[in-house]
Amino acid sequence: MRQALVVGGSGLVGGHLIAALAADRSPAGEPWRIVSTRRRLVASAGCAGGAGPVHAEVALDLEAPATVAQRLQGLEATTHLFFLARTWRAGYVIERESNVTALATLLDVVQDWPRLRHVQLVHGLKWYGSADGPFPVPARESDPRPDRPHFYYDQRDLIATRRAGRRWSFTTLRPHCVSGIGVGSPSNIILGMAVIAALCREQGRPLAFPGTAASFAARLTYTGADLLAQAMVWAATDERARDQDFNVANGDVFSWRDVWPGFAARFGVEPAPPSPRRLADEMPAQAEAWRALAQREGLSEPALERLVDWHFMDASLALQWDQVMSVEHLHRHGFRTTVDTPRMIHDLIAGYRRMRVLPS
Repeated sequence: MRQALVVGGSGLVGGHLIAALAADRSPAGEPWRIVSTRRRLVASAGCAGGAGPVHAEVALDLEAPATVAQRLQGLEATTHLFFLARTWRAGYVIERESNVTALATLLDVVQDWPRLRHVQLVHGLKWYGSADGPFPVPARESDPRPDRPHFYYDQRDLIATRRAGRRWSFTTLRPHCVSGIGVGSPSNIILGMAVIAALCREQGRPLAFPGTAASFAARLTYTGADLLAQAMVWAATDERARDQDFNVANGDVFSWRDVWPGFAARFGVEPAPPSPRRLADEMPAQAEAWRALAQREGLSEPALERLVDWHFMDASLALQWDQVMSVEHLHRHGFRTTVDTPRMIHDLIAGYRRMRVLPS
């Protein structure tokens, strides 16, 4: 049996990856045993079996290095390591040094496990300097690194160094604005927009795009979480992906300006022009309005602060330039799945409504 260790498996990407691994039976029907980690276990955590692969959770805090080897004891049969963990501070501040140290701490323990075949990292479009200003688009894996520090570069160099002389291979994947259905995953721009729209309907207000006219019109490539998870399983198991870096995106290009009328219509509100504001300042005042709406409609999460990270939303909307990546390298190596982004947005809204995260 193949054994996957998903480090940082409690978030949006981790949840979709675990589902994709559980559904995967290649090659030749070989199932996966799945072990995922989170910093703190919840009451329902533990082992789950039945007809499908075993899924277990373990508590792992990579910022407590003295405990890592003990926490991972007994997992030496792991064949595939998926590293999804991030360390950050309040206000969506992602630090360079602590994220490099976290990966190094993990590799110190696992890099010589006897059955390890593959190590995978998930980075993103920031690899190309997308958060710093306009950059050459479409971004390609062969583009030179921007001349500035970033933990993505340090992690990529670290994994290549540790791989030397060892039997396992690696891949790194670079999605952008990963979008999917997940609870407890507040860094999700589609859900943030949908919450704003639901409150506009509740309060009889038109839906104004919460960024600038430039960010409204910017051309974008987004990545569906289901598509990313499929690409992760493919990259971990297909020899064509060995020791490669891949952009991963839906494959089309859109702008919020193009989809805004249809998005507003899904909530029965009128679309309005951009109205730039800082959501981290504005939205906490809407917490009681959301709580009242959630109680009346029987929604699953009445606490707005647990539903959406408004600092993440502000950081995403602050980018006023095109954010487009090429997926030619990925498709040429054998993964050719695509997703229609406007349809994905509507499907996610419908999915959140079925889960009672959003009102009907």
